[in-house]
Amino acid sequence: MSQDTDRALWAELSDEEKRVLAIRPADPAEALAHFTGRLRFETDPYDVAADQRAGHGGFTVLDVRRRPAYDAEHVAGAVHFSHHDMTPEALAALDPDQVYVTYGWGPGCNGGIRGAAKLSAAGLRAKEMMGGLEYWKRGGYPTSGTAAAEEPAGAADGDTAVTGPPSAATTDSPAAATAPSAAAAAAAARAAADAAPALRNGCCI
Repeated sequence: MSQDTDRALWAELSDEEKRVLAIRPADPAEALAHFTGRLRFETDPYDVAADQRAGHGGFTVLDVRRRPAYDAEHVAGAVHFSHHDMTPEALAALDPDQVYVTYGWGPGCNGGIRGAAKLSAAGLRAKEMMGGLEYWKRGGYPTSGTAAAEEPAGAADGDTAVTGPPSAATTDSPAAATAPSAAAAAAAARAAADAAPALRNGCCI
């Protein structure tokens, strides 16, 4: 459909039009490319937790918020790597064979997108976890940190808690993470960032 056709369509639409079918759906081939394309860029808490439970490797979950927020509560198994600390030197230390799944505070935080963009700019493969920590917790998946220790999260729908495989992709300790040198390289930048006034939700500006 051309832009002129689109403009004409919107000019003719009224509030009384059928909302769902006022604009015809895309052809199946076009829709397939669109929806498959979206899945190349994003994943969700359910899929991450399911892969952790099954022991599937090949990806590392990165919490890209500021350190105080990570220390308070984070996705179980996530490694802290604030997007503020993603310097070329730190990114160069990451394992290029891993896929990095980034997340921020929630839908109102674009830190996961910023982190994924910086990883991609460095030639690394990345996906954003939709919904961030907020929707991870809504799903009932486990968290770690001081807040989680006070009130542990249970698994969704009565399932046992997702602990994830004892692998680098799901370990809380940056020293045992897939890219320990990256965590070390980011330490100085992280310390400088932590010295700045912390945002209320630890997010990503």
